Order: sequence, then structure tokens, then C-alpha cells
Amino acid sequence: MPEYPKDEKERRSTPRFNCDGQAKISLLPSDGIFLPGKIRDLSLAGCLLDTKLPIEAGTRAEVVVRVNAASFRAVGIVKALRDDSAVGIEFVRLSAGGRELLVDLISELARLRAVIDNLMFARREMDAKSFRRQMEAGKLHAALFATRYPFLKTTLSAEISEQEEPALAPKQVTTDGPRVIPVDLFG
Repeated sequence: MPEYPKDEKERRSTPRFNCDGQAKISLLPSDGIFLPGKIRDLSLAGCLLDTKLPIEAGTRAEVVVRVNAASFRAVGIVKALRDDSAVGIEFVRLSAGGRELLVDLISELARLRAVIDNLMFARREMDAKSFRRQMEAGKLHAALFATRYPFLKTTLSAEISEQEEPALAPKQVTTDGPRVIPVDLFG
């Protein structure tokens, strides 16, 4: 269950879960045109979608939601418009199969959130000595990586003016590093 600040009450009846998926929105009554959408979050009661065009609050719409291999169709009402491209849709009608699929999907999202929360909690509980050991091991890995690929230590300038070119004359060519062959793409 998501936590909310004590001074802010959650007005939703079901928890929302961040989710990535696609949606096709058809405004009702339908004229056969679908608006594409990207799912931001999902709950048993509705979803938040990014759309290319804003949709007015109160508009009825048919939404086809696709997350991974699962998809279902729902009739909903646009309850909120945010950022001129995100719409909050409340589901008002789902088939029995669609409802069952949505419940399974929300259960899986809740399980994944619990796993992530447990991992984050375990990370916070890590003692300082263990953390220091991991940091030192990371520095060792970074040092080994840098010696294996010495060109990573160099900084490339974004643009060289014609006046700076003579100052950057090529030095003696070595064979132990990567070869750089200048190519003028715009000349």
C-alpha cells in the first residue's frame, strides 16, 4: 500500500501502481478514430494515460489497455486532465474477463512493488562497514576498468575552431592505444 503524508488524504479507493504499457482511446460516441496513449499508472478503479491530444473532463471513452502480453477493454470517464497531455480515467464498465485480468495484473504489480520496497529497506539497513567495503570494491573495479581502457580518461572538445587546429597538431602516433582517424563529414 502506498504511503501518503499525514496531512494529505488519499482520495482514491484503490492503490495505484506505476506501470508501463500502451492504450488506445476512442471517444464515445465513437467516430472510429483512436487516440494513442501511454500508461503512467494503473489501479483497479482507473488509470493515468499520456495522450497526444487533451481530452475534456467528463468525456466518456472506450480504452484498450495493453501491458506486457495482457490486454483488456474498459469504458471509462475522464476525471482529470494534467499537463495538457495526461488524462486520469475512471473505469466504469469492464467485462468479467477484463476485470479478472486487471485484478491479476494489479496483484503482480503489488508483488513487484513489495519486492522493490524490501530491497530498498535492506539496502538502508546495510551497516557502514559493509557499505565501505562495497565502495572500495567499486573504486577498485573503476580503476581496473580505467587501466584497461585508457582512452576513457581523455576529454574530447565539442567543437574545434580553425584557429585552434595548429595548436592541436597530432603528436607521435603510438600503437598501444586506439587509432583516431579524423573525418570531415561537412566539408
